[in-house]
Amino acid sequence: MDQSPRVTVAIPTWNRAYLVQRAIRSALAQTFREFEVLVVDDGSSDGTPQVVAEVGDPRLAYVRHEENGGISRARNTALARARGEWIAFLDDDNEWAPDYLERQLAFAASRPGADMVYCRARRHDTRARRHGLVPSTLCDGRVFRQLLTGWVPLMSSALLRRSVVIEVGGLDERLGATEDRDLCMRLAQRTDFAGNRAVLVVRHEHLGRQLSRNCEILARDAAVMDEKWALTVRASCGRLAYRRWRAELLTKAELCRAMRAAEAGQRGEGARSAWRMARLFPWSAPRAARAVAVTVLGLPTYRRLVAAAWARPAFRGAILR
Repeated sequence: MDQSPRVTVAIPTWNRAYLVQRAIRSALAQTFREFEVLVVDDGSSDGTPQVVAEVGDPRLAYVRHEENGGISRARNTALARARGEWIAFLDDDNEWAPDYLERQLAFAASRPGADMVYCRARRHDTRARRHGLVPSTLCDGRVFRQLLTGWVPLMSSALLRRSVVIEVGGLDERLGATEDRDLCMRLAQRTDFAGNRAVLVVRHEHLGRQLSRNCEILARDAAVMDEKWALTVRASCGRLAYRRWRAELLTKAELCRAMRAAEAGQRGEGARSAWRMARLFPWSAPRAARAVAVTVLGLPTYRRLVAAAWARPAFRGAILR
């Protein structure tokens, strides 16, 4: 492409040959045409290169890291090579509606003060047969305080002005799973956010490897985030907000640890995770309760109960409000 595209679509991937082509094809099927697609292969050892080569579209460029460096490094590689005014990150296990870019760009044009626009995604959870909309709440303007409560837009649902992402320093490569939250916190200090009510993304939650369920990475990220943001959060929002924010980071890692322990039949480890969360009460209460439930009931029974609860419209509506 001789002319710079309006949008750069960045798809980082690692050992997801069985998934990444779906994401690529959903990007290439867009009704809006002025875009490029960059697939950054973060050192895959499976058939990812062959799967990407099979697509054979001139709008698609493939970049490979020889060694795995993490999601932040892969996204920064795409950011450095991008030519579009806007950059849109698409996770390799998610997919867009055909009119995603068209409608997001139109929405961005209606919100000229926002350099970060996002939409909703439909969650498709094959583990617990749980479906819903994420984020459940839309927040506009300077959203720094909302980000401290655990609310965060999906990276796959966000359209970002590339110059502003570069201005705030791109992705923090020390972070392996909460890099999206860190980037949003820095963007929220610089620009407005705007939430599009349209549901234009499918977020797949599956039984395979996902960074959002890696308790070791989440625990390391919590320590990095605390070191990086503690002073700013306390100064701008107060000590109570800081304690809640820190508890949210820590309990996310502990809940993942309890889930993994339940899957392995290690009830003692699950109970210890629940106890560590209890020390962060009251902010830890919902996740601590889930850790206790999965430890006592076991993972299969817990998932069946969650699926049954989500099948009830009254329960699902209460959660999504």
